[in-house]
Amino acid sequence: MHALAVAALLISAFFWASGYLFVKQAIEELSPYYLLSFRYVLAALLMLLIALTRLKHMSKELLKSGIFMGAALFLEFLTYTIGLQYTTVSRVSFIVAGYIIILPLVYLLIRRKAPKKQEILAAAVCMAGIACILAGGEGSMNKGDLFSIFCAISYAFHIVLGGKYAKEHDGILLNLMQIGTTAVLSTITALLFGTPPETVTMGQAGSIVYLALGGTILPYLLCLFGQKYVSTTTSGIILSFESVFATMMSIIFLHETISLQFAVGGALVIGAFFVSEWNGNQLKIKKENL
Repeated sequence: MHALAVAALLISAFFWASGYLFVKQAIEELSPYYLLSFRYVLAALLMLLIALTRLKHMSKELLKSGIFMGAALFLEFLTYTIGLQYTTVSRVSFIVAGYIIILPLVYLLIRRKAPKKQEILAAAVCMAGIACILAGGEGSMNKGDLFSIFCAISYAFHIVLGGKYAKEHDGILLNLMQIGTTAVLSTITALLFGTPPETVTMGQAGSIVYLALGGTILPYLLCLFGQKYVSTTTSGIILSFESVFATMMSIIFLHETISLQFAVGGALVIGAFFVSEWNGNQLKIKKENL
């Protein structure tokens, strides 16, 4: 189950990375507030159909947990969507991946439990990789970078809350509640601050459908499954591969250039995963048995 959970988290990271491309293209013509609302309202309706037979098992605690996760999720995707208006996909993806250095602090704050030394070391290696990549970035900090920093903070809170509640509740109902909460909050925000689109093209509609399915429902179901069997800090390390995947996709599809810093930083991010998964005790037992 641990291996399946790791695979589920990696697939989640891949799907979220692909969402960067669709969001970047869609916000060229759509208000980011309405894009977020359309995406999550559609995802909530589809998730309701999936969870229909399980609604009888909804509890007050599950409802409250889903609302907390949904609030963090809303802030995460609101700041991420707005941030992409002002900067590049690769820059946003790696600034957002900075959540990994915030994660141990948020974990301690919410769970009242310090992460293992190995997990802190893995987080440090991962952050070194991200810093290496950003050191090669162009230009000074802009508005998009600032929104991306707030996204990273929200992301850290969402991962810790997900790690806690995924082990306590039904994953499908929990996903319904967090997506539903985000749908309500994003719709209110769109009505207050957004400019309604006059028309929605077929291309924009296709992007919204993909973001609802491939960028929301599927990866969050996989993520909640993965977080049942993988520690919170290790989950964060694995999910940070999203930034690597997103940058690779931006190079392939948006023709952004790759640098030596990215290659070195990407290797460190991958190395952090192996540090988090290293089990010295198992290796010691195997040696003693030889």
